[in-house]
Amino acid sequence: MTSETVAPKLIIEVLNEQGLRNIEAEQWDELSRNSLDNNPFYGRSFILAGLNTIDRASGLRAVIIRSSDKSQLLGMFPFRLRRFPLMRAVAATNLYQFCSQPLIHRDYSDAVIAAWTDALETKQFPHRWSFPHLDLTSRFAQRLSHLAMNKSLRCLPLANYSRARLTRSSRNFAEHLSSTVSKSRVKDIQRSLRRLEELGEVRFERATDPALVTQRIEQFLAVEHAGWKGTAGTSFQSNAEHARFAREAFSHNGGQTCVDSLLLDGSPIALSVNLRSGETIFTPKCAYDESYRKYSPGLVLEYLIVEAFYASDDCTDMDSSTTVDGHVIQSLWNADAPMGTLVVGPQNWGTNCIAQLHTFSRTARQRAKALHRDVVSQAQGIARTWRRHVQRLNINIFVGGTGLFQTLEHLLPRAI
Repeated sequence: MTSETVAPKLIIEVLNEQGLRNIEAEQWDELSRNSLDNNPFYGRSFILAGLNTIDRASGLRAVIIRSSDKSQLLGMFPFRLRRFPLMRAVAATNLYQFCSQPLIHRDYSDAVIAAWTDALETKQFPHRWSFPHLDLTSRFAQRLSHLAMNKSLRCLPLANYSRARLTRSSRNFAEHLSSTVSKSRVKDIQRSLRRLEELGEVRFERATDPALVTQRIEQFLAVEHAGWKGTAGTSFQSNAEHARFAREAFSHNGGQTCVDSLLLDGSPIALSVNLRSGETIFTPKCAYDESYRKYSPGLVLEYLIVEAFYASDDCTDMDSSTTVDGHVIQSLWNADAPMGTLVVGPQNWGTNCIAQLHTFSRTARQRAKALHRDVVSQAQGIARTWRRHVQRLNINIFVGGTGLFQTLEHLLPRAI
């Protein structure tokens, strides 16, 4: 703990890494279950798994807000300090955290947000914040913008991309297919499903039992590492610390994880690792066995996940946890959430500067990616052109050589 102040009926603290580890487990879990906006990436198991592995010594801190008697944890805003070009707090994310929505108890949300903004104004912690990968229509974003109107604060939403969501806007699976998914896509997936059924027994499974979840997580890690991510060195198992993080974050988190699998004769050929928060299931990681690539097992699994969604009342919606536009899942799910960075700070040039920095950085990254794609495309074009030249050269050599031998066969007997 580095500082403490008393707001009306609430206590605000800034915790360092050790302070985060010392938060009472029951209070943290209770806050996660009753948060204004669901965010499993700020759940206790996920944060602690990071602190034990990939986030060790990363400077992770958190503003927490408690009831006056400290019996309830009512708010949590994990962050890291950034000092250039201006001092600011950046809501915590890492390679596997795809949402920076703070945990705020829904029954005390206005009081918690007001206490946080009061402390922001009095500079009890950095008075400029940015929240990356935030749903800009979330209840937190809406209430914060409303409260900021009565304070000397500026809220600048910077839209970056759309994230696919699955909601119950359709009455059933059949209606969902007819209203959301193209007929050609449905036919392709159903054809792939029939072709898989010709190979053996095909079954959809949602694993929730802790032992089975642990088994499926290990199988997911193996399948992911055997594919293109393993080749590229970006799979969990490509780095021992990342693999350990995955096991701690997903396998031992008090029932928060479930794993959806497409099973062929009992063995998973596609898996989706899910995190449940409130009534929402988040789907941050998936992988499929690339030896079955021609059967599109990943798409078949997503198709069956949507079917299972409408067949039960297990959850009210699903969040794809994607961080880019144009993900293939957007053609199967029926809603989108506008995602981006929310910049909050005093109404002055510094807050505007932080917002402009985010915009510039995103534009630069997009241009770099576009340039990379162009370079790769040009290199592939050159390679294809040279391959055609070589193929023609080989053919010409072969034809010429064959003609030469035929000529010699006719001339040599006469010369002899």
